[in-house]
Amino acid sequence: MLADTQSPLLLHTRPGGAQDAPFLRALFDSHCAHLHALGLPPAALQALVDQQYAFRQADYGRRFPQARTLIALAGHEPIGALVLDDDDDTLHIVDLAVAPHSRGCGHGRTLVRQVQAQAREMGRQAVTLSVDPLNQPALRLYLALGFEATEQQPVQWRMLWRPLPP
Repeated sequence: MLADTQSPLLLHTRPGGAQDAPFLRALFDSHCAHLHALGLPPAALQALVDQQYAFRQADYGRRFPQARTLIALAGHEPIGALVLDDDDDTLHIVDLAVAPHSRGCGHGRTLVRQVQAQAREMGRQAVTLSVDPLNQPALRLYLALGFEATEQQPVQWRMLWRPLPP
C-alpha cells in the first residue's frame, strides 16, 4: 500500500482510522453539491445524502474488501482522502477526494503521482481508476498524468496508466 509519504507540496498521507470518520463524511458531503440543485426540503436532502453515503460505503466494501483508506494531510490538517486497492499486479484508485478549501492547489496531482511512484516501486503493471466524464478537472488531470481511457460509458470512464519499462 501507499506508504506514509511526503511531497514537495508538504503533502503526506497516513492510514485512515475510526477517528477519521467525521472528516470522511464531511468530505463526502462536500462532493454532493449537485444534490442541492434538486430543491428538496432539508430533511429529505439529508436523508438522500445519508443514503448515498451508506450505499457508497457498502459498495466499496463489497467490491474492494482489501482497499485501504489514506488521509492526505497538509502539515497536520486533513485535506483529502485516497482509497486504494492493491490486487498484486495493479493499484486501483477506488476514490480520490480533496476538501473544497484545498482544491486547485495540486494536491490531487500529488496524490496520483505518489500512487504512480508506488506502483513503479512495487513492480505493479498498472494503475487504474474510474472517473465521471462530466468531472472535467479530474479527467484533465488523469489525462495529463498519462492515463488512457480504456472504456467509456456515459457515467463512467475507466482509465489505465502503465509505468514505463525499466
